[in-house]
Amino acid sequence: MTETENLIKDLSKTHPGLKEKIAVHDEQFNYAMAIIDLRKESGLTQQQLADKIGVPQPTVARWEAGNGNITIKNLEKIGRAVHKRLVISFE
Repeated sequence: MTETENLIKDLSKTHPGLKEKIAVHDEQFNYAMAIIDLRKESGLTQQQLADKIGVPQPTVARWEAGNGNITIKNLEKIGRAVHKRLVISFE
């Protein structure tokens, strides 16, 4: 186990639900990174992406920070803006 995993295990004893909260934040981080990576691969700034999909730049910044609830509709718009298709799956 890593030092971080040990710390989480120890803290979970006194903080019920900690592992679940961490898992939620981890997923939000992954979604944010996917948007950042896609935007950068396309050579777009946050402002350019925002203009292409019709949202304010601070909205893109919030999504990339893992804040806010991005809709499937907006994910589809991002995909179209960078010539990609949104694919959703459960694992």
